[in-house]
Amino acid sequence: MLFTIDRVQFSYSQQQYYFYEFMEIPNIKLLIMTSNFWETLYSMINDIERKKLTFLLNNQLNTVKIFIFYQRGVNCFIKIEINPHLNQTFGDVWEFEDIQKWFRGLNNIDGDNRSKGLGATRSENIDYYVNGLLRLLYDKEDYQDDNGLELTKKLLDGDTTKGFDLDLLQYIQSTNEYIIYEFLKRENSYISNIQAHPMRYCWTGRRNDNKQKFISLWNIKQFLNGRLFLINYSDDDNERVSIIEVLDLDANKGILEEKKYCLSKNVFIGWLRDMNHYSSSSNNYLADFKCVHYDKQFFRNFNNNKKQYGSEFLI
Repeated sequence: MLFTIDRVQFSYSQQQYYFYEFMEIPNIKLLIMTSNFWETLYSMINDIERKKLTFLLNNQLNTVKIFIFYQRGVNCFIKIEINPHLNQTFGDVWEFEDIQKWFRGLNNIDGDNRSKGLGATRSENIDYYVNGLLRLLYDKEDYQDDNGLELTKKLLDGDTTKGFDLDLLQYIQSTNEYIIYEFLKRENSYISNIQAHPMRYCWTGRRNDNKQKFISLWNIKQFLNGRLFLINYSDDDNERVSIIEVLDLDANKGILEEKKYCLSKNVFIGWLRDMNHYSSSSNNYLADFKCVHYDKQFFRNFNNNKKQYGSEFLI
């Protein structure tokens, strides 16, 4: 099943990843008073949230898992931290001032770096495109999740974020693989989804270069020993969606190798539905679709080759 991951942070000083889950609940006082915390929590959340919590709690990822539970309008927060490196679980009940101090401390555990401020590329707290896809996949018309973005901005209080979200993460048991799906909205009206590519606007040396986002995605992909799919889309439902599987990436040079696919939006949604319940032992997840392989030689001269990029799908 596919889930959003609210926040991922890597600490260089601790050499470990942190996975965060922010969850709004209807009655935090009841959760504080209960003697059966997880049973009570599961009784007050929906089935999708229960499945997501089960996924995070039961997977064997060697990451520190942090759960923050809150009730809108109530100055009370529950923080549960499960640390596999120490084989310990920590729980705290804090008011906003206390959890903000802790959050900012962990965010800045490595000091300053050049990461972007959270929300700098998305003014809205909700990713409506991803939420729309999840409504279709979950068959829940009222599904909506801001991934804790509104709360995270308040907790950071203007600090530069050292974390990032995963639009969608999936673990496929039949192939023993993790898949990261990152959705990239095409803003350039002079090119199509087929022609759009991170190398057009990253690793350029410009001030607003967004390369750190893709370096972070590649690093977590490597950590998971998984697969990384970049999905280029636009507001035009009649335009084909482009899927890039990143095969190699260098932090200084950019994407070095990839496989590319193009699907209509309806076919793409159908493929995601199939992936959401994938059970085959084959890990060739896009075997039914035309594939173009762009190798290291192509990307070595990307500035010269970018006019030809995607041309195989324009026929």
